[in-house]
Amino acid sequence: MRPAPMQQQRGGSSPTQQPQQQPRRNEFGDDDDEDSGASGDGRKRLPAEMRCFDTARIMVKSGDGGNGCLAFRREKFVEFGGPSGGNGGRGGNVWAEVDVGRNSLTSFRRRAHWRADAGTNGTGSSMHGANSEDLVIPVPAGTILRRADAAEGEAPLAELLKPGDRALLLVGGRGGRGNESFKTHANTAPTLAEKGEAGLETWIDLELKVVADVGIIGVPNAGKSTLLSVLTSAKPKIANYPFTTLVPNLGVCEMDYDTTVFADVPGLLEGAHEGLGLGHEFLRHVQRCRALVHVIDGTSPDPMGDWRAVRLELELFNPALKDKRQVVAYNKIDVPDSGDFSDIMREELEAEGVAPGDIFPISAVTGAGVIPLLRRVRQVLHELGPAELIYETEALNMRSMPAYEERRLDDFSIEIEPLTGPGGHKAFYVDGDGLQRFAQMTNWDYYEAVKRFQKVLTASGVDGALKARGIREGDTVVIGETEFEWQDDQSENALYKAFQDDMRARGASVQGGTHWPKQSF
Repeated sequence: MRPAPMQQQRGGSSPTQQPQQQPRRNEFGDDDDEDSGASGDGRKRLPAEMRCFDTARIMVKSGDGGNGCLAFRREKFVEFGGPSGGNGGRGGNVWAEVDVGRNSLTSFRRRAHWRADAGTNGTGSSMHGANSEDLVIPVPAGTILRRADAAEGEAPLAELLKPGDRALLLVGGRGGRGNESFKTHANTAPTLAEKGEAGLETWIDLELKVVADVGIIGVPNAGKSTLLSVLTSAKPKIANYPFTTLVPNLGVCEMDYDTTVFADVPGLLEGAHEGLGLGHEFLRHVQRCRALVHVIDGTSPDPMGDWRAVRLELELFNPALKDKRQVVAYNKIDVPDSGDFSDIMREELEAEGVAPGDIFPISAVTGAGVIPLLRRVRQVLHELGPAELIYETEALNMRSMPAYEERRLDDFSIEIEPLTGPGGHKAFYVDGDGLQRFAQMTNWDYYEAVKRFQKVLTASGVDGALKARGIREGDTVVIGETEFEWQDDQSENALYKAFQDDMRARGASVQGGTHWPKQSF
């Protein structure tokens, strides 16, 4: 076979392509273009701040391995010398790690590509290349990472909940071996070296489920953000119109030597479990809250109707939410029309089964009743016991480097595709992880490497399998991203002539046995 330098682009998705994706389309069916006002199907676009809060898609690539070196010792007073080419360094791995300073995925809007550095090439004097530094992707607690092209039911790559949690996403490519590694008794002066293994590349979907102790829920404009700003030092957007809050806001409350994390969830509407309004997009965040503060708008025409509607939406979204502990905050008692009916509301809530100790008339604006509400929330959390971080998926969560996996060279399959044009030639695609990696790491600039590759094809059974499938002179053989032209004459003279022709066609200098110390066998 004749090695060809060109890279074959196959019809399917390559590792460097985003799997079946239009330009940056998100899970809502919208292009990730902030200037466009509507999606392609005519639906109103969700705000970019909301779309990128809890979902993101990034491209991740581990580092390529460094190339091995071909060198010989030529030192004064050193008899005979010998091969001294060092190995290349390992490419950087890619990790995901929880960063306590992050509470959303909005930072990935501006950086969608994460690439680890390649390993350093080996050099002469038996010096190996340095391994590359690992790449760490910071994510907020509660992030789930999945392959974008994952099959249904495939386990996620990682689910990170606690501060400091980290998981390995991609392993860096191993370094190519220098000619010193190929020295044997039969070949004391090898003239070949390997290229570094290419790093892995994939698109990853990130999903955030907010990790908070208490979730603040209620209808739009009930005063949830105002209550959060009073309980904590958070400064959410507050205005006198519905849906001021587009994404959950987190705040930390420190009192009585205790810390509580509150999450302000966007307002819920009747029909939210079916996608109505904005709250449905964030209902899944409520599932991880240990307790809920249900804020009722005292100025609403039907406060009890709002309370029942929100509870129903929670139950329809996930029946388990119905049993989650709730403390009711009847808000806006500073308004006369609201404060006058607080006692009536208490009676109606008790009639619905709410415990009298879980009902608190408050005014988030003036702070009235907020401290008793907070103390009750703290008491509920203590009654529930210490927080248990529950993993919702069977994620891989690889915490350490896996053992090196040898891939068999005789494990392959062959696909045949007719080529257009005269002659009736065909393309034979040889698929096999071991063979594809072997072809990718072969340095075609050295004739001895070409001979080694030809021997591997014969020993692994590829040549015999291709002949059995009816390959003819001039047909194309594709292994990974490397193409070959099949030749019936596979003698060493024909192989060396093909190697010389290929090198000259690429404008590379021919480096064969005549350019290196004479080999003895």
